[in-house]
Amino acid sequence: MKALNAIPRETMQQLMQELGGERILWAGQPSPAQAFRKNTMIWFFAIPWTAFSLLWEGSAFVMLFGDQARAPGIAGWAPALVFPLFGLPFVLIGLGMMATPFWRARKARSTIHVLTDKRLVTAIAGRSLSIESVPPGRVVSVLRQEGAEGFGTVSLSLGGYRDSDGDLVEKNVQLLGVPEARALETHLLALMEQGRAGG
Repeated sequence: MKALNAIPRETMQQLMQELGGERILWAGQPSPAQAFRKNTMIWFFAIPWTAFSLLWEGSAFVMLFGDQARAPGIAGWAPALVFPLFGLPFVLIGLGMMATPFWRARKARSTIHVLTDKRLVTAIAGRSLSIESVPPGRVVSVLRQEGAEGFGTVSLSLGGYRDSDGDLVEKNVQLLGVPEARALETHLLALMEQGRAGG
């Protein structure tokens, strides 16, 4: 499976240790290019937001360090300091929104999904290996949206639960931009059927 070959050796060793003797039915890594493209729409909002925020900050700093007459002491500086401090969070939010496509692409590069005969594992490599497991028996329904070249999104419904207010909340897991999405769906449906037959 190509996705497993792309994993760094140390991460692969940790993953194999996690899986133990489980049989791997499917493995896939999200497409970094698709993760980037799906998040570029935020730029249409982030660019004017960031531009306006930087303009605000620039004007505020001109007021702060300009030659305008200012009363001596803190009474003169305090009003001028308020405007740059007020605008700073907006600049940071704008820069964060503009970085989102790059961050999502980087996360996709370090993510691997593996379906075994016992569970669906999502492993995210970082300073440590983060593992999330979903047993097929918890999956209520599977929705596949397939795009070009077999890449697609597979959404799993894990049923619902009542929150502290008594409202029904549905638990979902989404695997975005994975290769061979149809093969993953087929294997998942087969495992769900086996679970029903065994139950």
